[in-house]
Amino acid sequence: MNTLFIDTHGEMVVLALYKSERLIKKKEGTERQDHSTICMPLLVELLTEEKITIHDINDIVVVNGPGSFTGVRIGVTIAKTLAYTLKIPIRTITSLELYLENIKEENYLVLNEKNGYYVGKIEKRQISEYEYIKAKDFDNWKQEKNIAICTEINYENLITFAHQKDPLNPHIVNPFYVKKIEVENDKKS
Repeated sequence: MNTLFIDTHGEMVVLALYKSERLIKKKEGTERQDHSTICMPLLVELLTEEKITIHDINDIVVVNGPGSFTGVRIGVTIAKTLAYTLKIPIRTITSLELYLENIKEENYLVLNEKNGYYVGKIEKRQISEYEYIKAKDFDNWKQEKNIAICTEINYENLITFAHQKDPLNPHIVNPFYVKKIEVENDKKS
């Protein structure tokens, strides 16, 4: 079984190909603020290098956020389109769940973003609550909390975690946003 992994939540686009849950190849690319120009060419490159076609993909795992508003939408749209047209399973994983494999005992997982932090509360090796903390509020928030800062992704094992999740109908897969856009925040003020 060939699984395609798509991650566009941050500055780097990451595509990976797994065969029977074993990492075969990972490709990374970045084009400042323009994931749309590199994601598909990177996918073609990955498949060509591994001498397989898109029809050899049996399963898709996509990072659905939180993260870059546009980046997440690009990755999710590509994953949904492929899953629907190829009639293959699709699973989602959050950007914070990417790091769970490396976390031992902490209560909160923290992912840095340019203006603040995405935070997930860890309970029973799962993230039960998500929130966004602005940079100016982070020092007060983290007082007396046991936190782990996200730094490294274990690509070898993340697919096993993702495959523990149920496949979804591509039509219900959507980006997962935690941070309210400024317009929404201004309406509440």
